[in-house]
Amino acid sequence: MSTENPPSALRPLAFIDTETTGLDPFLHDPWEIAVILRVDGHDAEHVYRILPDITEADPEALKINRYFERVQAGGWQWDDPKTAVHRLYALLNGAVVIGSNPAFDAEMLAHLFGLYYEQPRPWHYRTIDVATLAVGSLYGRAAEWTRKDCDADWYRKVNEAVGWPWKSYDASRHVEVEPPAAGSAHTALGDARWARDVYDAVTQPDAFYAASDEQLSQMAGDALTRFHGGDR
Repeated sequence: MSTENPPSALRPLAFIDTETTGLDPFLHDPWEIAVILRVDGHDAEHVYRILPDITEADPEALKINRYFERVQAGGWQWDDPKTAVHRLYALLNGAVVIGSNPAFDAEMLAHLFGLYYEQPRPWHYRTIDVATLAVGSLYGRAAEWTRKDCDADWYRKVNEAVGWPWKSYDASRHVEVEPPAAGSAHTALGDARWARDVYDAVTQPDAFYAASDEQLSQMAGDALTRFHGGDR
């Protein structure tokens, strides 16, 4: 399989998350991996489940990601490891990896890929952490408000809003993205979707400002319909 990377302008975006048996890539395994691959503006969701070795598993990690509850639920199926790894490698080959602390996910996957490939890190060398991206956006706003109001207190307000170390869920809420609900939090696909939504909230304009005249008219019509209970 080729590991040649595509040109930067053509790189897909890969919003990822892994659920693992612990935090140490030398001891622990990723057992659920989600990738939302964005190519030319279109997203495709992929989820793979690989039976881990839980001999050295961290009990707290298994509790947080509800390992036993989920894998014992009806309909759960494990994927063939070799097939899953080859498909994941192809998805991530040359992609820009985006997630919440994606360096952790990337390291876990690198150890997994290392069992099958000489080059265990096929993605672009710079991963993107959506918490850092969101906080940077907030400090950027603080800079604008400071220049507008001649009041540097905006920086203090951002400091208090996001805390230190930065809290990803707080940063997410401040860019108007609700973190995953209890049922989807700490599932690979739920967290990958959340990372995608935070990334989009920071990097894409509000639909109102990007809409055409026809789309604005449709938005206004929909709003009137809701306001009048269906009667315009």
